Amino acid sequence: MSFKKVFLLSCILGANSVATSVYASEIPPFGYPAYETRSIHANSNNKDYELYIQLPKSYWDTKTAYPLIIVNDTSWGFPITNGAMALMGGNVVKEAIVVGVSYSKGDDRTISRTRDYTPTYSPEESNGHSSAARKASGHAKEYTAFLADQVIPLLKNSYRVDANNKILVGHSFSGLLGCYILVNRPEIFDHYIIGSPSLWYDNKVIFEMEKRYAEKNKSLSAHAMIYADQNDSSLNNKQMADDVLAFEKVLRSRNYAGLDLQVEIIKGENHHSVFPGLLSRGLMAAIPLKN
Repeated sequence: MSFKKVFLLSCILGANSVATSVYASEIPPFGYPAYETRSIHANSNNKDYELYIQLPKSYWDTKTAYPLIIVNDTSWGFPITNGAMALMGGNVVKEAIVVGVSYSKGDDRTISRTRDYTPTYSPEESNGHSSAARKASGHAKEYTAFLADQVIPLLKNSYRVDANNKILVGHSFSGLLGCYILVNRPEIFDHYIIGSPSLWYDNKVIFEMEKRYAEKNKSLSAHAMIYADQNDSSLNNKQMADDVLAFEKVLRSRNYAGLDLQVEIIKGENHHSVFPGLLSRGLMAAIPLKN
């Protein structure tokens, strides 16, 4: 190879090297934002969990108290919520602390979520998970106590949390959990983002729980955003949208003082696709950047 060709090749390679270096310095490689993991033992059910805690990017540069978002079903709920807030926080919604509560350590995912997110024991539930999961059902009360008595106090003591801006996010079984908390202990959270809740569970027992709450209470101070997809008929034709609309009708009929209720049936989605869309709607309703 002639000296001229070697020289030209060296120039080309050198230019490519410089271009690559500049590009890499301007656009860093993808990496999941760092989050903190804390182990916690639940006194109410004697189970161990992990908390995945994502602080907003401005956290260390401010003295601000931030809204607190708690999300269940963390295998998918935490990364989706975390990603949504990375894009939306500070742009269309307030920045917030996002916390995922894991499934219980050492337990099958379906057993953990059935035990913790369902309000009653229903071992023969035809639309539930496995037989083992159904036999573990009915311990939402204990799990709710864990959230209220341990998780939230720990977070408030450890981070700058806006005590009047606590948000629960749940979908499907964890949406059922959200409805359970809403009509049993609504004061735990200020905002409820509830997606396609499994209101069919145990012969729609959540409706009976709401009725018992209404018999003793005239107020229900919470901002509840309940969503469902229009197209889901997978659960033996038990339409989640119809159940959500029925639940809305009951809640509005009570004229609860303090209840800010928003309900939407989202078109063109099904049970497995609707969560990202309803999450963004709920976040914009709960913590808009400008009130």
